[in-house]
Amino acid sequence: MLELAKGCTYNLTRNDYQGNGLPVITEHITLKGEHTTISREATADYFRILNVGAGGHLTIEGLTIKGGQTLDRYDSVEPAAVWAAYSDSEALAAQVKAGTPLAQALTAQQANPKAGLKAAPKVTPKASAGVVTPLVEYPEDTDGAGILVQPGGTAEILESEVVLNQSGNNGGGVANFGTTKIWHSTVTRNTAFFFGGGVFNAGLLKVEESKITDNTAVIGGGGISNGAAEIFADDVDGGTVELKKAEITDNETLGFGGGYLDIEGNTTAYETKFVSNTAVLAGGGLAAADSQLNLHQALIEKNSTAGVGGGVAIAFDSAVTFEKSSIKDNTAGFFGGGLYNRGSVTTLRDSEVVGNRALGPIGVGGGIFNTFGEVNLSKTKVAHNFSTFEPGGVFSFFGQVNVDDKSAITANRPTNCLAIPGGTIENCFA
Repeated sequence: MLELAKGCTYNLTRNDYQGNGLPVITEHITLKGEHTTISREATADYFRILNVGAGGHLTIEGLTIKGGQTLDRYDSVEPAAVWAAYSDSEALAAQVKAGTPLAQALTAQQANPKAGLKAAPKVTPKASAGVVTPLVEYPEDTDGAGILVQPGGTAEILESEVVLNQSGNNGGGVANFGTTKIWHSTVTRNTAFFFGGGVFNAGLLKVEESKITDNTAVIGGGGISNGAAEIFADDVDGGTVELKKAEITDNETLGFGGGYLDIEGNTTAYETKFVSNTAVLAGGGLAAADSQLNLHQALIEKNSTAGVGGGVAIAFDSAVTFEKSSIKDNTAGFFGGGLYNRGSVTTLRDSEVVGNRALGPIGVGGGIFNTFGEVNLSKTKVAHNFSTFEPGGVFSFFGQVNVDDKSAITANRPTNCLAIPGGTIENCFA
């Protein structure tokens, strides 16, 4: 264990040839401080602060990791082009804004609902008979400006703060490709040029009783991104994430998944809050594509998007379950103030979708907007939602909304439900 001086700031001015402020950690090391800061000197060359290599086990306690910076890419990319690989919501909205009736624009997709969409490529590693070989993702040189955890590495961030770091690729504060635990800590005011303003994950990540707040990512996952879409390099499959009593608040992105984004990963959340996050394109609170999410006692509140899914945007063969959760007071500019479900299966049990709004000039489905997918409501209330055009409650096109007799769709404006031919909504009165 290395005990650092209380209340002291260690300014790093030099880096190794790999762009790390401190040597790569390849054994068990604990850095313990009390109101102690390790930071990159503002005028120094760009480098990250900490790098945990294979076999390394880093524990930090009582520290602030601050000011790491890795080089930005010179190439730019439009977030809408990336989101278009998973959902055609932008193209659909553009047609409706240009004057095409929504029903007509949707009908044009009917013959091939995945036209124009591409699945992120799957890679299956070769394995010997009887041996399971996991797919391991590897970081780019500029991932993780504050802390990078490589495959085979482990990090524990305890009662610490990761602040004001900037990645030229993914993971402004933390990029995890190994195993990382964040406990009683804060990840705040970090930035990523692509995915994961606060945290990027492609390994095993656990965030418990911690705050991920006020981070920014250009493409997706302002707070946390579990995985990354293909841009200049191959996509990065999301790993496994467990959130427990976490607070993901006030994060933002120009793309999708203001608070949280999952791409080809697996996420479980318990008693976690997704509040006041913003995404320009989709999923103000959270977004998922080709993923599995299970949320228990989650709060998705006061998030916003100029596009679709003010609270939640689910797309491209995802399977998502909300249990004893609340999607409330979220706002979308186009479709699905509370929930946008496209080509996926979303289930809500003992939950509520209330007070959400689709407020734009083509706003439809204040509570739920479902196309080519399935939404299941069990003991769930959809109420007091609003949209510019009907329905204010639940909209379905070439999809199915199953409503059990213990659920209620009521008091939405201007109407409760609308199912365009090819779509169904059970147990609902307009």
